[in-house]
Amino acid sequence: MTADARGFTVVELLVATLIFAMLATALAHTLIRAQRGGITSARWLRATQLAEERLERLRAGERSDDAAPIGEFTRSWRSAPALGVPGLERLDVTVEWQDGGTQRFVLSALARTAP
Repeated sequence: MTADARGFTVVELLVATLIFAMLATALAHTLIRAQRGGITSARWLRATQLAEERLERLRAGERSDDAAPIGEFTRSWRSAPALGVPGLERLDVTVEWQDGGTQRFVLSALARTAP
């Protein structure tokens, strides 16, 4: 080759292509993980909203059961007297869903019992 030959050799192109492919794969993996994280966060937020909504209805005196699932979520609740505190009850609202296994969010609160 002469001193003024210009351009890339096949080896240089292969190395550049390999580096580009590795970076593209790493970026794709990162984007997929970020998307999954966003979906998981959205599910936890929805579960929190469903539990808060049910707890407010319980405090307002509505004691019916949630018979049907709410989308991908199931919700249940239970009430028990607060230990050692007359006139108070403990309310537990549980929301469950599937996200790589069963996920569960439990929201608890104390409320005055009806006289």
